[in-house]
Amino acid sequence: MHIRKFFCTFAPSMEENTFTSGPVRPLNSQELGVEHLTDYELLSDSGHNLVYRAQMGGKWVVLKAAKPTEGEQTRNQLLLEREFEIMNRLDCIYVVQTIALVDDPQLGRAILMEYVNGRPLDKFLAEKPSLAERRRVAEELMETLIFLHERQIVHGDLKTSNILISDSGNHVRLIDFGFADKEAYIAKNIGTSPSVKVPEQLPDDVLAPERDIYALGKMLALLFPHSASPVIRRCLAFNARRYTSVRQVRSALRRYWRMKWLMPLILVVLLLAAAAVLFFPRLAATMQPVETRTDTVIVMVPAKPEVDSVWLNLKNNAEKRYGVLYRAYADSLKNMPSKNFDDAIKMKNRYVAKMIQTRDKLVKSYPQYEEQLFNQHLFIYYRDFKLLSAIAQDYPYISVTHKGDTTFIPRKSLQE
Repeated sequence: MHIRKFFCTFAPSMEENTFTSGPVRPLNSQELGVEHLTDYELLSDSGHNLVYRAQMGGKWVVLKAAKPTEGEQTRNQLLLEREFEIMNRLDCIYVVQTIALVDDPQLGRAILMEYVNGRPLDKFLAEKPSLAERRRVAEELMETLIFLHERQIVHGDLKTSNILISDSGNHVRLIDFGFADKEAYIAKNIGTSPSVKVPEQLPDDVLAPERDIYALGKMLALLFPHSASPVIRRCLAFNARRYTSVRQVRSALRRYWRMKWLMPLILVVLLLAAAAVLFFPRLAATMQPVETRTDTVIVMVPAKPEVDSVWLNLKNNAEKRYGVLYRAYADSLKNMPSKNFDDAIKMKNRYVAKMIQTRDKLVKSYPQYEEQLFNQHLFIYYRDFKLLSAIAQDYPYISVTHKGDTTFIPRKSLQE
């Protein structure tokens, strides 16, 4: 049974600090179980928030507080509480985890979060990671967005500085939900303008995953500057031409990687097939047999029998038979007890008769190869007859005919 492993889930409902419990009540240090936070270190001062690192109970934590800007302090606090409500029940290993909303003695109201030891996506890419590492980062980022969108949450500000890559294992940790939006909220996009905007103008009161999909295309372009361009172009397309869900983006990207490795293989096969047609026309011709009809039988004759496997086997068999005959008669010529030229001629004629008999038997068994068998027979006949004639000329006696009388004259002494 196939069991799918989930890395992102909703945390169970809590009595306090939940979506449904009304205004979020900040916790104090005693309720958190710690006496105080120490060693504050400013990490970021941008937008309407301040981000600090501090020590709590022997470990690092992060505090995100609203800037005490005159005239905007109340608004900034509301944005902070809204961000906490969105993040509070998200239990995803690729999203930074919140601990509580606290009233800190030094910073005022702040979101207490886990500290991620990592670097932003742009610094990670500057390290020249491998394609496999970049593909894994893209997969984790898409899984995180799928998790958010299926819960009607839009991140709204997807950029390199908000995508941390952990030093341990190079895994994605998504941070900063200050522009995040959820279906339950009436007011939409009440923060300042996000850094990445879609090209079309979307109504402010519309929950739009298209914003994240467009920003995802920007991130994929950084991850894969020389590949995946069809998928990236559609992520960045205008209105209806863009993907409507991150699941579609993920499927298209996986399909692209499969085809990227499959296409060279298909190209090699096509090139080999083209080479076979161009450089081996005889082989191509044998693939289409010629049909010959007679009154009684239909015989399928290969168009080019010289490369037909049946003919090659038959040709080799015939040559072996002719070879056995030749060796037998060559040995007989060399070992004849009564040696004269007439006997040698008779011996050669008997060899030719045996050759013809062998040829006729083969033709009877394979009538479709009659022409080829006759041609082969003639070739071997002229070759072997010359060899047998050379053996006959080497007899110790030669016959000389003079005025009707035949005299045998020794060519060399028998003792030699």
